[in-house]
Formats: sequence, C-alpha cells, structure tokens
Amino acid sequence: MAGLRGRKNYVQVAIDALNAGDVSTPIEPRGSAAQRKALRALEKLRATLLEERVAHARAIEQNKLAIASVAHDVKTPLALISGYAECLQDGMDDKDYLALITEKTEQLNGLVLKLVETSKHEIDEIDSLKEKVDTRTFLGAVFGKYDQLAKSKNITYKVRHIPSAEIYADRRELERVFQNLVSNAVKYTEEGGKIVVSFGHNGKFFLVRVKDNGKGIEKKNQPYVFDKFFMEESSRTDSKNSGLGLYVAQQIARRHGGEIKVRSKKGKGSVFTVSIPELPDETTPVQRFEQLPKLLKVILMMMFCFIMPWLLRIMRYFESWRPGTLITGLFNFVLWPFIFLYDIWSEILYNKIVLAMD
Repeated sequence: MAGLRGRKNYVQVAIDALNAGDVSTPIEPRGSAAQRKALRALEKLRATLLEERVAHARAIEQNKLAIASVAHDVKTPLALISGYAECLQDGMDDKDYLALITEKTEQLNGLVLKLVETSKHEIDEIDSLKEKVDTRTFLGAVFGKYDQLAKSKNITYKVRHIPSAEIYADRRELERVFQNLVSNAVKYTEEGGKIVVSFGHNGKFFLVRVKDNGKGIEKKNQPYVFDKFFMEESSRTDSKNSGLGLYVAQQIARRHGGEIKVRSKKGKGSVFTVSIPELPDETTPVQRFEQLPKLLKVILMMMFCFIMPWLLRIMRYFESWRPGTLITGLFNFVLWPFIFLYDIWSEILYNKIVLAMD
C-alpha cells in the first residue's frame, strides 16, 4: 500500500462500510486508477448484496403474509369449536354439536396444510433433479394410474396416442402437475362425464391437454385460477382444498420452461394445456428410417425402386430424344421390378446403367 501513502485509501473505507453492513450507500469510483477499478468491483458486489437482501426481505414478508392469512382464517373455526363445546358442556342437544366440531376441525386441518404447502414452495432453493425423459414411456405410465379414479365416479377416461419425444424434466415434479390436473377433472366432472387426455406439438413445445365436460370455470375467474389460494366459490367449496394445487402446478411448469393455459366455459367443461420444451432431435436420417414400422419401410423401399428407374429413363430421354428410351420409361410402370434388377445387373457388368432400348 506504499502507493497510497499520503492519500486517502478509498478502497479501505468502502470495505469497512460493507463489513459494517452498509449495502445501501452507493460506492463512487474515485482516487487513483487502481482505486477506481477496485471501487467499481466493490460497487458491483454491494449491488448484488443489496439485491439479495431485498429478495430475502420480500420472501420473509410473503411468508409473514401467508402465516397472517392462515392465523386470521383459523380464528373463526376455533371460536365456533369453542362455542359448540360450551353447548355440549351445558347439556344442549338441539344440534349435532359433535359433528359440527368434527367439520370445523377438518377445516382447521385444511388451513394448516395450506400453511405447510406455502412454506415448502415459497422459496425454491433446491435445483430439481432433471433428466432426459421419453414422453411415450413416461406419460403412458403417469396417465395409466387414473383409470380406477375415473371409474369410481363412472367417468369415461381416455388417453389418446402419445407421440414419442424427448423432454428435460424432473419426473416427480412433472407427475405432480398431471396428477393435479386429472384429479381436478375427476373432482369437478359429474358422474357419467368424460375426460380425454390428448397430446400434440407446437413449434419446439410438447403439449399435453386434459379436457373434461365438467362444471367449468366462470370467464371472469379464469385469469386467476393459477393464483395462490384462489378458489372459485361456486365449485371449490371443499374445506380440504387449499387453493394451491394449480398455483404449484404452474410454478413447476415454468421451472421446466413451459406453462399451463386454460380454456373453459361454465357448465360445459375445461381444457388445461401444459407445454414443455422438447429436446432437439439428434437422430440421423438412417436412424429415423430404422425406427419406422417394418411394413412402412418395405413400402418406402418399393416406392424408391419404382421411382428411381422411371426418373432415370425420363431424364435420359430429354438428353437423347430417342422414343425407345421414353417407351422403356413407360413400360417401367408395369415392369419396374424387372427393370430395376436389369439396372443393377448393368451397373455390375458395365459399371454404368445401360438402358434396354439404347
């Protein structure tokens, strides 16, 4: 630090301020060139620390709000439970107070579960365990689990053909998304209804659609279905419903680079569409050909055997303008297997294809 002798050490002042916890005061670059360079680096560090402090404070505030919301909601059922207990103590029997206490206790349990879910998902600090996943294998296993759930309500449940594609996903988290969508569809579809799961592509995204003909969602409420704690009054009055399912599902979809959209009509049903980015197809044309069904490969090879000799004779005709060449090309419509074998034999013997009429 000999070069700083006789002048103020602005770098040390900035370091002392950061050590004291002052991340609000901007650090100005001043002094010598070396000091200004160091001060700019310290200012960048200060800005990062301030950003982290603000984010941390925001997360704490959100948790406080969630806890305050649950604490407020808990007061009413607790007061009712206390009142029902006093009625029992006084010997009153005009109502089934034990059943009412049980009902309010279940409502309290739902509120506590809401708090637990909020605590688990408010800050996602752990990277999910993502891997390459084949959609046909993975989704076939996932959606095959809900047959019995649908049958329990006499609901027709169909899963359309699943295209094979690769996505980068956390299996456990993504399965939770589809579990939420299908279970909601079953929950809000009357007995004798229908649920159809279909698939598709949209650019670089793989699409999964869960369609039902259930109660549907009011148009005015659709922009809010993925909001935290949202519950549509007319259809989501179950006290065990925390209003977090679709919120968590949307967050998972976004962590995978996609999203969930909804289209719905009250009384007609809903369609929830999940989009997940596909991985680029790295297979070669030969590998893609080998993956085709055997019958399709045979048909393509026969078409190749027919088209190539025919095109060759038409091209040769425009070179020579000899009618015989054109006639041979026309014969190829009927005799193409023999002409194809003739061309191969000609190539082997003469190292070139000798047309039959040349």
